[in-house]
Amino acid sequence: MISAWLLVLISITYISLLFLVAWAGDRHPGLYRHRLARTHIYALSLAVYFSSWTFYGAVGRATQEGLGFLPIYLGPLLVFVFAAPLLRRIIHISKRNSSTSIADFIASRYGKSQLLAAMIAAFALIGSVPYIALQLKAIAMGFAVLSSPQGSVQELSNAAWSDAAWYITLALALFTILFGTRHLESTEHHRGMIQAVAFESLIKLVAFAAVGLFVVFGFFNGFGDLTQRVAAADLTGVLTTQNLNLTAFITQTLVAGVAIVCLPRQFHVMVVENSDPRDFETARWAMPIYLIIASAFVLPIAAASLLVPDSANYNPDIMTLQLPILAGRTWLAVLAFLGGGSAAAAMVIVCSVAVATMVSNEIIMPALLKFFRPRMNRKADLSYLLLSIRRIAIFAVLLTAYGFYRMAGEDTSLTAFGLLSFAAAAQLGPALVGGIVWRGGNYNGAVWGLFIGFLLWLYTLLLPALASTGWINDTLVQQGL
Repeated sequence: MISAWLLVLISITYISLLFLVAWAGDRHPGLYRHRLARTHIYALSLAVYFSSWTFYGAVGRATQEGLGFLPIYLGPLLVFVFAAPLLRRIIHISKRNSSTSIADFIASRYGKSQLLAAMIAAFALIGSVPYIALQLKAIAMGFAVLSSPQGSVQELSNAAWSDAAWYITLALALFTILFGTRHLESTEHHRGMIQAVAFESLIKLVAFAAVGLFVVFGFFNGFGDLTQRVAAADLTGVLTTQNLNLTAFITQTLVAGVAIVCLPRQFHVMVVENSDPRDFETARWAMPIYLIIASAFVLPIAAASLLVPDSANYNPDIMTLQLPILAGRTWLAVLAFLGGGSAAAAMVIVCSVAVATMVSNEIIMPALLKFFRPRMNRKADLSYLLLSIRRIAIFAVLLTAYGFYRMAGEDTSLTAFGLLSFAAAAQLGPALVGGIVWRGGNYNGAVWGLFIGFLLWLYTLLLPALASTGWINDTLVQQGL
């Protein structure tokens, strides 16, 4: 157990360091003039994909489904290795059209349709809320595990001011507003924010690898000893293919492959924040290497989680933190906490900026121009208004996600949250890819495809998730239409 106040102090110190890194990136952009530095910052920023779902949830899933955790790594890896020409083309087209978001990009491929852009922005907002809620849950969960006497997850507090996630939400909102809406540019580049995200990518990889190496060489005497103990406990099947559903594995690999392009935060860092298309040539290999290193330690940590005494009494999602605590390695538990916090915070920051940009550009500003055009035309400069709208949108998105986190409660798994948002982002895939590679793609097909896909997502995934929380009646889920 670590003192809650000490943990708060460590968290504040780390957040202050992030502010410093972001401030340096904004005030001293000279680093970006050096191609080697800029390329590596860009490549590391793509690892914003490695969120708390992968940091915590992958281990939890591996303890139950063995290799069933792999799709979230395998899908993106296959896309970067085999679909690089398509990604290059997306980046080049985006630079040519000065696209500010995935909604803007897709709409530009179908006659710059405002309706289509607004639909995508609304769908992205709804689909992103569960994923942001997942990150808030993960940080709060990590704080509770390290500060509670038994090293266990505490029950959700009834009062917001007694909930760590509430203060986390406010801190992330403040950071995002300071470094995600400092200025208004047509390029939508946020160098300070991206530099902080790249720094967090290093921290979370080092933390996850440190826990993995400690498990292999601290808990056990190397990989050979770990393998023998797994076999002796008859866990080889559990950790490999015994509980693997092949259909689900293939489907989730496909969804993850689409999500690496269509998740608002991924499109933002890979396409919108790209300063030079040549930077992608390094990133297309750096990202798969990052995924391979991260995934290599999932099974060892999952194996150790199943081999510890009374493993059934622990939440599998928290074992990346729990194992160092059980071994008495407080410093490693704190490092894992910072790694999980980095994985969550980076996702929240970038996703909030991407979604707020879409909402302000594709929904709110067009509505204001439609209903208040004479008054708007009298204003010489609308940049302050647009920045204000984005800042309010960031607060609104994060508060909505916090509400979803409270509504879902402590029983919903990280994997359930993650899959919900991945499936929502995948609905944008056909319109995105079709608009680039298929000359027969048209506006009506894109609109109806998105609309029907989103309705199916609402009915088959979001409604059951809400019903499981008890916030809506489960009659519709049990009996259907």
